[in-house]
Order: sequence, then C-alpha cells, then structure tokens
Amino acid sequence: MILVLSVMMWSAVACGQPVRDVGEGGLEPLPDSFSDTLSDYVAADDPGVVVYVGNDEEAYTAAYGLADLDAAIAVVPTDFFRIGSSSKPFVAAALLSLVEAGSLDLGDPIADYLPAEIVDNLANADTATVRQMLQMTSGIPDYLDTDAFLDAVDANPATFWTPAQVLRFAYDEPASFASGRGFYYSNSNYILAQIIIETLTGQSLAAALDTRVLGPAAITDCYLETEATFAANIVRGYDYGDDDSDDLVDVTTINDGVGLGDGGLVCTAAALAQFLPALFATEIIGSAMLSAMLDSVPSDSDAPYGLGIDVDPDGLYGLTVGHSGATSGFQAVMIYLPDEELSVVALTNFAESDVLEDIVYDVQDWWFE
Repeated sequence: MILVLSVMMWSAVACGQPVRDVGEGGLEPLPDSFSDTLSDYVAADDPGVVVYVGNDEEAYTAAYGLADLDAAIAVVPTDFFRIGSSSKPFVAAALLSLVEAGSLDLGDPIADYLPAEIVDNLANADTATVRQMLQMTSGIPDYLDTDAFLDAVDANPATFWTPAQVLRFAYDEPASFASGRGFYYSNSNYILAQIIIETLTGQSLAAALDTRVLGPAAITDCYLETEATFAANIVRGYDYGDDDSDDLVDVTTINDGVGLGDGGLVCTAAALAQFLPALFATEIIGSAMLSAMLDSVPSDSDAPYGLGIDVDPDGLYGLTVGHSGATSGFQAVMIYLPDEELSVVALTNFAESDVLEDIVYDVQDWWFE
C-alpha cells in the first residue's frame, strides 16, 4: 500500500504518526477515517489522487496511488497536476482585475477587443458582452465540441495550439441561442477571454496571470503551462486506450489544448487551495468585482454559474463555490466554503476517474465530524 500523509503545518510528529493540531489541547493522531478515504477509492497501483483540506489554522494533504505507472513512483502531496477547467476562475479573476482598472467594462461587446477575423466567423462574437462571455451565456459554439478539433489532435498530438488556431474549429458552427438568452458551457468563451487579456495587457496569459492573480495571492506552486514548460515536472497523465480494453495509456504529451485560457494551469493541491481564500479575502480583486463574479445564473449542472465559478448556496455544509476540471489524463475539483473558510481540493492523473467528487464529500464529512 502506497500512502503518503503530511501535515501542512510544521507540527511535531510523535511515534512516526501524522498528527492533527488541536490548539491548546495538544496533538492527537490523525483519524484513520481520513487515511482510509483514499484507499477506499483508489488501488495502490492505480494512477494517483492527492487531497488537500484545511483553513488558516490547520490543513492536511493525503496522497495515494502512483504518479508514474511504468516506474511505480508513488504520488506525493507536492506533485504538480494539470487542473483543466479549474483554471477558469483564475482567468476570470485576471479579466475582472482589468475591469476594476477601467480597461474595459462587463457590459462591453467583446467584439471591441477581438480581431475582425474572429468577430466575422464565430457565431455571436459580434453580439456577446464581456459578462456573457465569462458567464457562459454568450451562446458561442465550443471548439471542443467539434470532431474536427479532436481529429486534428489525433493527427498531430504534439501541436502546441494557439488561441486563434483552436477557435477556427468553431468557425461557422451555429450559436446555441441569442446572446444572453440561455446557458451553454463553451470553452471558446475562455479562449476569447485569453485573447482579450493578452490584447489589453500586452502580456502572454501566463505573464498576466502571474502579475494579476498568482502574485497578489502569493501562490507560487501554480503556473500556466507553456511550450517551454510542456509536460515538465508534472505527474504522468493516463487514459484508456482506443482498443476498448482496460489498459491505461500515458497521454501526458498529447496536447489537446494545453496552456490555453480554458484550462491551462498546472498546480499542486496546496497551491490550488490558496486561490479561492485569496479571492474572497479580496487579495486579487476588490469586493465589487468579487460580488460580480459570484452573481450567478442557472446552469446545466447542479450549481448556478457565476463569472467563471460555480456558486452553490445549498452545498453539503452551506454555501460552496469552486470549479472542477478535466483534461487529457487529469481531473481536478476545488471548492471553498466561505462561511467556514475551508478549502478542499482533489487532483488525479486519471482522465476517466469517477471518484473525485465522492472523495471531496467524504473529506468534508471527515472535517466536520
């Protein structure tokens, strides 16, 4: 059994056991129920899972399974994972910081900030507003829904895609509805957000996120993957092969849009868990922009959707905000309970895993028991 548990506070450890800081009452052993959570869901020789749970006073991480199947290397809490669409709140926050600075307005047409080619060829790009783009109410078609893009990835798995290139796969596809008249989760919206951020800042999205989000929040173990950092220093990502077997294939170096604004960040679990508390502490954007970000509409999932963020007033233990993500070989879930100031993050290097949400529920139960 491969299991790594570490306390994210520099506390004493007695008899080699992980311990929980309980304040002036001293230390007590970390409950077995927390350790058992991951082994209940993941086999020791499976791709791994890393979980973080905590607040400013105490925090824990647990890791179980493998970071590299071929080399039988165990996953550890400090490993880096691609987080897929859990990147979207970061990108939304970066754009909202530009709104706050007066560079644009949420009611502005996105066409004011986009190249004419995109406006002329992408449905609803001529009518959608910045708010509608961030909130998935633009009706703009999703490039990831097209067979042509997936075929292109299969044919050229090493291509490092640019925002303009991936958007072309959505050209001439029909809009889902008139802008503002519905909800449709389209990744193209956050490719457009990337273009707008880069246009207004004169920086790459990676640099803009460092300047406007990661730096102000003092998040160091998180970055937007670039061609220079592609597949470097991350765990291996796995998926099922194309032969209908249960064999797992290493897909780490297959580029299905790595490093783009709709899902390009790489983080450790602890670093990802820093983001939402920093957002709510107004370290990244002010209270007015935070309120705008949390102003949500009904979505096609259980939780209403704000500006790049799920906002669930009826979460397991009260108001819960966050975002899940999936990309080739990886999945992520991050949530934050503002009333409890509690962060929970779960990461895996298996694209077809169906256990992360259950683990996040179990970890919350463990915390509040």
